Amino acid sequence: MELILGNVGGHTGYVLDNALSSDYMSKLQNLRTSLPIDKEKKKTAAARRFLCAEDELEWIRVGLVAAIRKGLSESSDEESFYCGDSNDHDSEEIIIRVLPWMRFLEYTTPNGSLGPHTDALIRCKETDIWSTHTLLVFCSDCEMGGETTLLPEDAKTTRLRKKKLQKANDAAAEVRSAMARLSTSCDKSLQNSADDGSNEKKLARLQTTLQTIEANIATMNKEAAKPCFPVKPKCGRILFFPHECPHEGRPTVSVPKIFLRAELILKRK
Repeated sequence: MELILGNVGGHTGYVLDNALSSDYMSKLQNLRTSLPIDKEKKKTAAARRFLCAEDELEWIRVGLVAAIRKGLSESSDEESFYCGDSNDHDSEEIIIRVLPWMRFLEYTTPNGSLGPHTDALIRCKETDIWSTHTLLVFCSDCEMGGETTLLPEDAKTTRLRKKKLQKANDAAAEVRSAMARLSTSCDKSLQNSADDGSNEKKLARLQTTLQTIEANIATMNKEAAKPCFPVKPKCGRILFFPHECPHEGRPTVSVPKIFLRAELILKRK
C-alpha cells in the first residue's frame, strides 16, 4: 500500500494505491455493470449509475474505511491524519465514515471533462455529521488524459487575476510607448540645445511607474505558476480531498474513465 499526499492551496489531497484487493475491485465492477444508467437526472458528460451502499452492499463502505484507516496509519507524513498504532507518531482517534449514497461515473468518449469547481457538503443521516471530503475510487486505467486535478485557487480568483494581469500588461505597454515618445523628444531637444531637463524628469517618473507595474505583473505571474496536483485514473486507486478544495476533471483521451464517487467524513474526534 502506498499513500501519496498532494498539498495544494492549503488543502491536502490523499492518493492510496494498492489498498483494495483484486477481489474487491472485481466485485465492485460486477456491481457497476448490474446497475442501470440514470436517464432521469440532468444530462452530464458522464453517464451515472446510483446506489446506496447499505445492507447487502455494506461491504463497499467497510472495505473503503478499512483501506483508508490502514493507509493513514502507515503514513509518516506529519500533515496526515493518523489512526491506529504507529511507530513514528502518537496514535490519534479519528472518525472515518463513508456515506452510503454513491454513484459510478463513466466517461466513454474523448474530451469528456468537468471544469473547475468545489463540492457540496452532505449531512450524514446516520450521525448528523456533515461530510468533509470527496472520495473517488477509480475503476479503470487511463493512459492519457482524464486526470482529476486539485487546483491552488478557485475559478473566480483565476478569472480576476487574469483580468488584472491583462490591465497591468496594457498599462505597461502604454507607459513604454510614452517613454519612447519622450525619449525621442529629449533627443530632439538636445539637438536643438533647448532641453531644460523637464523631459528627463518625466522620463524618470515613467521609469519608476513602469518598474512598479512590472513588479505587480511578476507577482501575478508567480501566483499563476502555483503547482496543481493531477491524479491519473488507475484501477483500484483511491483519491480523497476536502470538499472546499477547487478541482477539475481534465479532458479524457484514453477511455473509458470510470470511477465511484462518494462523500467521506474524515475528522479527529
